[in-house]
Amino acid sequence: MLFILGDLIDRGEDSLAVVREVMKLKKLYGKQIVVLKGNHEDMLLTFLDNPTYETGNHFFMNGGNTTAMDFTSDEHLMFRSYQERAELMKERTDEIDFIRSFKDYYEFGDVLFVHGGIDPYIENWRNTQPHKFYWSRGWWNYSNRTGKTIVYGHTPTQTVYEDKSNEIWIDSKNKYINIDGGAVFGGQLNAIVIDKSGEILSLNTA
Repeated sequence: MLFILGDLIDRGEDSLAVVREVMKLKKLYGKQIVVLKGNHEDMLLTFLDNPTYETGNHFFMNGGNTTAMDFTSDEHLMFRSYQERAELMKERTDEIDFIRSFKDYYEFGDVLFVHGGIDPYIENWRNTQPHKFYWSRGWWNYSNRTGKTIVYGHTPTQTVYEDKSNEIWIDSKNKYINIDGGAVFGGQLNAIVIDKSGEILSLNTA
């Protein structure tokens, strides 16, 4: 199985092509491909469902302008109202519907995949408020009570390592694994091969 931890869009080059490539993978391999919702997909869908100044400003100030241009190919897009931009973007119905299908998290045996994180304060992590699955940070400073190894992204490892390393970060108990190498900020793409027990079989970078 291949798990993609979200943030397919924004800031980087050609968000539309990235989404379409993952759509092809999903079509070819079906349930073997699992795509999680990241905070950038959350910003996009929040904006499309309610294109106000607040949601539009949040989306476009965090890389949404590149995604919007890719999705519309409208050279005058940035001169249009947020409502007009949303309507033009929603014409990419297949891609938007695909993004809406992304999961909040996925359990793979004793491994939990999530984009942002979980609520460490509640007894049952599955009751985490949805936005925290995409936006949470700092929760790895608390004890892992899930009984699972948690693999996540969202927070570039440069902000975790004292030497600003882009490498995969693994806590001392092998219960938290951060694979976000900050590629869009000049870092690198990270991936791991992991089995259902949480044993890491290989670390990979590009």
